[in-house]
Formats: sequence, structure tokens, C-alpha cells
Amino acid sequence: MVDPQLTKVLDAIQTNEANGITTYGSSTPHIKSVWINGDEATVDDCQDGSKAGLIEASTNKKINRGLKEENIKTELIKSVDGHWRVSKSTTIGEDC
Repeated sequence: MVDPQLTKVLDAIQTNEANGITTYGSSTPHIKSVWINGDEATVDDCQDGSKAGLIEASTNKKINRGLKEENIKTELIKSVDGHWRVSKSTTIGEDC
């Protein structure tokens, strides 16, 4: 992961930790399309986040959970080491 996405994720982690919040579960990707142009790529995904969300760290009480169908657009760049890294991830909306 690289900026600006890296900073966005690190800021969210810091804010959540300061408020006693952590994450649970994981999301399942359902890739709809991949577009590659040189060292840049875009992935359109219909992510299932229904088994993931936020919880209060001290009580394990669920605060929320993700959506069953969430339309996600992710932009990647190919680094000098040849690995693809997320540069931006945007939620387009519910349903796919």
C-alpha cells in the first residue's frame, strides 16, 4: 500500500485505537473487472463485508458490520520492485 491510501488507513487505525475500537472478521472480494494500463491498474470489486466490522476493544461489542454487497473501486500502481500496491480505494456504494 502507498499514499494516499496508506495515510488514510493509518489515520483510521490511530483514530480507532484512541477511541477503543478495533476491527473483526474479513471481507470477501468478488472481482468484477481489472483494467491495466502500464504501471497503473483499476480493480472493480463487489465486496462482501457482511462478516466484518468494528467492535469495542474492551467489551467485544459489535458497533457495526459491513455490507453484503459493496461496490469498491481500487486503484493500484506497480512499484519498482514489480509488486502492485493499492494507491486508492473508493467505496462507490451499496449493491453491485
